[in-house]
Amino acid sequence: MKNAKIFIIIAAIAALFTVSVPSFAAKVDEDLKAAAKIVAKGDAAKSSEEKNEYYKDAVGKYGKIMRAHKKSVAGLEAKFALSEVYEKYTGDKNHLQRSYDNYKQIENLYYGVSDAQLKETFSDDEVARVRKIVSETEKRKAAVAVKIDEKNRGNILYRIMDTFVQLTGAKPAFSYWFAIVLVTVFVKIVISPLTKAQFKTMKQMQEISPLLKEVQKKYEGDQQAIGEKTMELYKKYNINPFASCLPILIQMPILWVLYYMIKCYEMQFEKGTFLWIGSAMSHASGFLAPMMEGTRVWFSAKNLAEPDLILVVLYLISMYVSTKMSAVDPTQADQQKMMSVLMPIMFAFIFIGFPAAFLLYWLIFNVLNTVQQYYIINGGTKIDPKSAEAAAVINAPLEGDKDKGENKKDGKNKNGKNGKKK
Repeated sequence: MKNAKIFIIIAAIAALFTVSVPSFAAKVDEDLKAAAKIVAKGDAAKSSEEKNEYYKDAVGKYGKIMRAHKKSVAGLEAKFALSEVYEKYTGDKNHLQRSYDNYKQIENLYYGVSDAQLKETFSDDEVARVRKIVSETEKRKAAVAVKIDEKNRGNILYRIMDTFVQLTGAKPAFSYWFAIVLVTVFVKIVISPLTKAQFKTMKQMQEISPLLKEVQKKYEGDQQAIGEKTMELYKKYNINPFASCLPILIQMPILWVLYYMIKCYEMQFEKGTFLWIGSAMSHASGFLAPMMEGTRVWFSAKNLAEPDLILVVLYLISMYVSTKMSAVDPTQADQQKMMSVLMPIMFAFIFIGFPAAFLLYWLIFNVLNTVQQYYIINGGTKIDPKSAEAAAVINAPLEGDKDKGENKKDGKNKNGKNGKKK
């Protein structure tokens, strides 16, 4: 009897599931048709304001379907339709870029996926629908890229980069990566005084590190005394421990402008190659980047507009070297050692999906920065940690001890004088 009840429950659930699947699919189809009708109304509207109102509504509808059905054909169709709507939705100033990014994600998700692999998830009819969408995506993505490039041509940053490319004849194997080198070197020369001040402070901090160790040892347990002596050493050798922060803050906007310049010129960078990028080994293997939906990272990219794993690794190596050279505080040696490893790993997750052109710029800049850092830290006059001046600062009485000594001395004098009067 008990087994019969269990059988009845299972049969009821199976029957419910059988009925609900078609109705569920029908509901999704209805939602897609409803969104398509909204787009049609937008296309038929006369004013741009009215068009954008309809397109905005359609964007919301397709986005909802896409999020609810990520791994289904309906979700893919919604994503493709969303990309098409963004092409026309001028109410969003970044509409073309959003359209391009969506098309690119579809292309990346299904790049190199065979029909046999698709059939593991989809029916034969669904596989045909997927193939049709992917084929259309390639055409639409190329068309939107042309629109974005035409729009960006009016940007001064685009024109600067294009001028450098045209100087060497816009040759795919040379002009594009060489333009990045020229721009990066120029920017590095402009901000060199800032980085020089930063590295000079870093050098001074490294040179007085033995003195800071000695202070830590001598006044162990007395944080007030350690702080007082540390500040006396800074004052003695004209060191401002915060002097390296301002140059970094000033540099960041300049470096991000350079990033935006490369982003503006991204569609043109699809023509550029660099050493292994664009070689026979391009697109030999790749993977979808974690936490970056639809972003495919190639071991070797096909052009400078695609992510390239080799460049990421080279950048991380350069970053590890520069971080190791930046260690200045002996009291935080363990933390600095850990940061020299953690920082590159953190930046790997940030930069792994960025275009190769951007990584190339960061790599060149970091190498130039590290060379400048090396020569500043290892050149010029150095602070002698064993000098008599350094010893005098460390062994001098603390301010509190001086006050006590003076009070005691004043007391004796007063007693002596009073004694004579008596």
